[in-house]
Amino acid sequence: RLTIIPHPPNSPDLSPCDFWLFDLIKRNLTDQSDSQSLYDAVVNFMYSLSNEEYKKTFEKWFERMQLCIDNQGDYFEHLMK
Repeated sequence: RLTIIPHPPNSPDLSPCDFWLFDLIKRNLTDQSDSQSLYDAVVNFMYSLSNEEYKKTFEKWFERMQLCIDNQGDYFEHLMK
């Protein structure tokens, strides 16, 4: 049996790309001269991330989902540790 739970359709607070990945890439990939070198650098960077880094991100993601539920979908970023 499935229960459909309403959620914000476009919440950046719940998107790992928004709360983790994009900033991480920006901090670590600078001085790329063209789109191909940027693409190559992003691919190499993503492959270099450890399993521990991904594990921490999933833990943060679950924490954020719980805060969203606890706050009935209202803004919750200020409650993050």
